[in-house]
Amino acid sequence: MLATLTAVMTLAWPGVPAEATEPELAISSISLRPDEPVVRATGSVRLVIDVVARGAHGVRGVTVLVEPGRPPAGAKTVTAAEAPALPPAKPVVPPAKPAVPVVPPAKPAVPVVPAVKPAKPVVPAVPPVKPAAGYAFTASDATVVRPPVGFHRFRLAGDGWETWRFNPRVGLSRWYPSGVWTVGATAVDRAGNEVKAYTTFNLRRETALEGFAVSEKKRVRVSGTLTRLDPYGLVAHRPFGRQPLLIRFREEESEGESEGESEGESEGEWRTVGKAKTRPDGWFDRKVPKAGDGVYRVEFASTTHYAGDVSPGRRPRRN
Repeated sequence: MLATLTAVMTLAWPGVPAEATEPELAISSISLRPDEPVVRATGSVRLVIDVVARGAHGVRGVTVLVEPGRPPAGAKTVTAAEAPALPPAKPVVPPAKPAVPVVPPAKPAVPVVPAVKPAKPVVPAVPPVKPAAGYAFTASDATVVRPPVGFHRFRLAGDGWETWRFNPRVGLSRWYPSGVWTVGATAVDRAGNEVKAYTTFNLRRETALEGFAVSEKKRVRVSGTLTRLDPYGLVAHRPFGRQPLLIRFREEESEGESEGESEGESEGEWRTVGKAKTRPDGWFDRKVPKAGDGVYRVEFASTTHYAGDVSPGRRPRRN
């Protein structure tokens, strides 16, 4: 099953003078929120994608493509950490005075931008992507962030860097393939030259640690069940078997505790006191030595396809 998303930004900045010298075309970073999307039994995850670029021009100055799989071999990959720093002392929008002499007063820069009616923002028509099977996002699924919500294009201080924001209306749900996905960004300048850059993220399905219990006799016994979102879509959740778990302990005073649970603030750091592994039916049952006065919990670490989960901290029940 394949899924493809294309989003196009509409440029509408009337009254902004053109730069005297075109900056070098480049893409500095690609970031998305949430950066670790997790799909659940119902609903979907809406992405917000920010591309920091320089020298991009026109209604298709920057476009993005989101699809399952890894980037092409040898492609340039970037991360959000590579975004240029914003000096706090400099204004975000360049002062008007230096920019005015660049453009003759009789010829404002408005004609440089294709005419778009501000009251009726539209997304340029793009032929829809035709995947081999499954679902597709097309340009009609893209939205432009506009006032009073915010601008879709943000100027950054120095060197002509700008942020282009994409808000696809269609979200990612459990029906899309989990694992590695790629966000590919393309920037185009006035001359038609283009540069591409890529970043990746993992689309994960949710998991849950259920029925977690802790009892104490000669040793401490922890038990429960690990489930996962059904990858086949037949039911909501299924047992998640043969998965490693960590048993963790934190020292904590017993004041104010009731029914064997602890919801107080940390009085020590969590440390690993044992390991467990789920059976084929998702059940785990493990005994560990007593670690002291405090609470226990179980942790499942995230994988490429499944999100991690942490059980609530519980005090042992004495048998």
